Amino acid sequence: MLEWFYPTRTGRVMAGASMSAILVVFGVILDGGFSWMGVWWLWIIILPWPLVFLVSAGSEQVCAGVDWLALDGYAYVKTYDLVTVKVHLDGAAHAIEMVDSQGRSLRPKIIRLQRNHRLWDLVYNGILHSVHVGGAETNKRARDYLLLDHPPTLRPQ
Repeated sequence: MLEWFYPTRTGRVMAGASMSAILVVFGVILDGGFSWMGVWWLWIIILPWPLVFLVSAGSEQVCAGVDWLALDGYAYVKTYDLVTVKVHLDGAAHAIEMVDSQGRSLRPKIIRLQRNHRLWDLVYNGILHSVHVGGAETNKRARDYLLLDHPPTLRPQ
């Protein structure tokens, strides 16, 4: 394993606290002041977010090696041996469908992989190799969103 990402408890609670703070600011802007704070049931909507984020993000382990990607410690694909690379909309986020030559498949949200930039670099290099050298099947959204036809290059400085 070369790179991994597992959200810490503190990070998840802080993300939930940020969501609560955003809701408070939204309430102040929408109401034009602080009079809404006396409405008890609005606090039921605002306060539980740190707990919701703490509980809901329990199994988000992502790890990668030189030529593989694993999610939650069980499912994995060989990134340099992919036969299918497709990007789909999954709600408001993009999900990447990857199937390797052994039939193993993953469909994580791309933002989940990009939380650790080095991990994403390992995965993206494998995807590029599979598409350009291995001839993996792609869809238009994958080619456009992942820049598969024109991958980013280093610029001399």
